[in-house]
Amino acid sequence: MNISFIGSGHVAWHLTQALENAGHSVQEVFSRDPAKAKDLVSYLYNAKVQEHLDFSESKSTVFFFCVPDNAYSTVLKELILPKYATLLLVSGTVLLAEASIWYDPARESTNQIAIFFPVQHLQSGRKINLGHMPICLEVMVEETEQVLVQLARDITDAMYLVNGEERKKIYLSMLLAGIFTQQLWAEASRLLQSIELDTSLLQGLIQNYVQSYFKNLPVSNQIEANALQDGRLMLEQQGFLSTVELQEVYRNMVQQIVKTT
Repeated sequence: MNISFIGSGHVAWHLTQALENAGHSVQEVFSRDPAKAKDLVSYLYNAKVQEHLDFSESKSTVFFFCVPDNAYSTVLKELILPKYATLLLVSGTVLLAEASIWYDPARESTNQIAIFFPVQHLQSGRKINLGHMPICLEVMVEETEQVLVQLARDITDAMYLVNGEERKKIYLSMLLAGIFTQQLWAEASRLLQSIELDTSLLQGLIQNYVQSYFKNLPVSNQIEANALQDGRLMLEQQGFLSTVELQEVYRNMVQQIVKTT
């Protein structure tokens, strides 16, 4: 299948190579920064840098839209695709119906639009095994489902058909389990470094919680919940945190732990 990409960032870096490894051919890559597009196509077989958003003469039948969510309304209005091509929006938050209006306000297009959402934090240059990476698909018409399912299965063995509400909850769960938790790990590291200790001190504890989570065996928080009801301890611990925002997070988390234990 001939495929083109709008966007040359982290997600495009992984998906282009995964699709080519599965036997597809990336034809063009467009980016607002041509240098980034040029760098990306250097990893591909026959792809070329597309210098504008008019793809009407492209041989591709599927176009991956990998731009920041806040750029959708601008870029979609400029995008021109070949007749009957499928546009796949790579996003966890953009509303499919709203994006369709940005792209085709008069509703006259022959292009179908759908969501192709990898449930993973992808970074350029960092090798990640995509073979088990969950990919969530959302379609507006059943005719596009077969194309999406085949593309997803060419990359991974974990594919899910979802609706818009489900996708929003999946994205939020990614934030809670990923970048939000990473912020807490960073603060934990800072605290240990302030007393000249290495983060490896927490390795066993983190592994215990992660393994318990995936085995559906929650670790009891009863002892911590009892200790955290001591007002003096809470004030002392808040004083160790680096920002007032983290102190507020601490207070809210303590309340949640005590309430649910």
